[in-house]
Amino acid sequence: MPLTNLKWTKNIRRADGAWAYSEFKAYHLFKLEWKDNEPNANKPEKDDLILLRQKGYVTHLVRVLDYKAEREVGQGDYNIYRIVESLWTIDFGHPPGWAKADQMFGYSVTYQGGNVMELESLPTFRQR
Repeated sequence: MPLTNLKWTKNIRRADGAWAYSEFKAYHLFKLEWKDNEPNANKPEKDDLILLRQKGYVTHLVRVLDYKAEREVGQGDYNIYRIVESLWTIDFGHPPGWAKADQMFGYSVTYQGGNVMELESLPTFRQR
């Protein structure tokens, strides 16, 4: 799989502490949600790839399938979403050590919040 469109990472955190999007395995489509930041949700372009992080692990590699963010009325705080396809996920029952975000990124990843961040802006991305 070519990774030329791998441009983003996004932290995910469910209020109940459970894994988010764990039911979506490779080739499943789902709505990747944002909280109150439509401009940030519109940053990834169609076909861009996003690494999803949660609980200290990189858990998914997803591809953006739509052109812009949509809103769902009545869906609480997380009413902004993009349609994505899951290309890769970890084994959520036994998360592998190599999928720890600190190992993958090469430093202690402490970025919080649910906005996408451009990988090129991270300290070690250009070195890899």
